[in-house]
Amino acid sequence: MVSRATESLWARSHTLDEIRRSYLGGCDRHVGVEVTAIGPDWIEGRVRATQRTRDLQGDTYGGAIAILAETLGSIAANLCLADDKRGVGQSLEVHHFLPVISGPITGHASPVSITGLTHIWRIDLRDEAGKLVSTASLSMAILAPQTPALSQRQGRQGAT
Repeated sequence: MVSRATESLWARSHTLDEIRRSYLGGCDRHVGVEVTAIGPDWIEGRVRATQRTRDLQGDTYGGAIAILAETLGSIAANLCLADDKRGVGQSLEVHHFLPVISGPITGHASPVSITGLTHIWRIDLRDEAGKLVSTASLSMAILAPQTPALSQRQGRQGAT
């Protein structure tokens, strides 16, 4: 029997480069989110405190931290799924404890609950010194595959 610590949660294996190419590209890329490591049931990434991610007081904007958290949790949830399913965000709750003025903020996403319809991911966010600066909880709805007729009907509705 394989212990839970070495058993992979992922539906298929991916390299970090494949994950970066497949899952980063919107606002996450704009603020500089990077995926940096992956384990059997966790994923890590970071965003650096830069002019782009700071608020008017010079602290890292809470929204940039939330983007990092949602990106990591969303990627993790989707890595658990077969190709014909997808996870979409339902809710994100972020608690900020300490301001971050400089350096990277690293996020570590791990599962809290994984069922057929919903995933809950916890994301701990730490500063360069390893201090916990924020925590997040992300709920993901798992969607069943669309039938071809439904996909075509939705495509026509979007075209009108």
